[in-house]
Amino acid sequence: MAVVTVSAEPSCLLPDAPLLYAEDRAFIRAPEALLYRRLTHIAAWPGFWPRLTVAPAPTPSGEERWLVTVGAGWGRELRLVLRPHGYRHDLGFTLGLAGDLVGRGEFWLEPTHGGTVVHHLLVVRSPLLRPHRALEHLRRGVRAGLWGCKDAVQIEVRTAGGLVP
Repeated sequence: MAVVTVSAEPSCLLPDAPLLYAEDRAFIRAPEALLYRRLTHIAAWPGFWPRLTVAPAPTPSGEERWLVTVGAGWGRELRLVLRPHGYRHDLGFTLGLAGDLVGRGEFWLEPTHGGTVVHHLLVVRSPLLRPHRALEHLRRGVRAGLWGCKDAVQIEVRTAGGLVP
């Protein structure tokens, strides 16, 4: 998918930064309920997502937040604070993002043809000097995470069905 930059929409956090949009998707031969459980269990993401670390970020209000670091190559990292919300049972959820990318992300699950298409949508701004580069690195990390999830879930589905992986 192409990255489109639009700077006309205001943002109270970074009004002068360009607005960046991105979408990535992966087909996974597994039921959406299984994928929903995997994706909403953010603490378990490092088990299938390469170069990703996750730590809980406690808040005074008890709201769920996660400190996430995504390896961006050449020893660089993107640091994000994720606030999951808008859970839609077996259909996906929304993520508020802060840190190196500020905005909104979403995992959306679409059941189709004996499996599920996992969509990852982003609408963000960045305080970094090269926001397009930061978005490119995050998208590369998200694709690696989706492929890792695909491998882990498809092995789980095959072994649950009595097949050898």
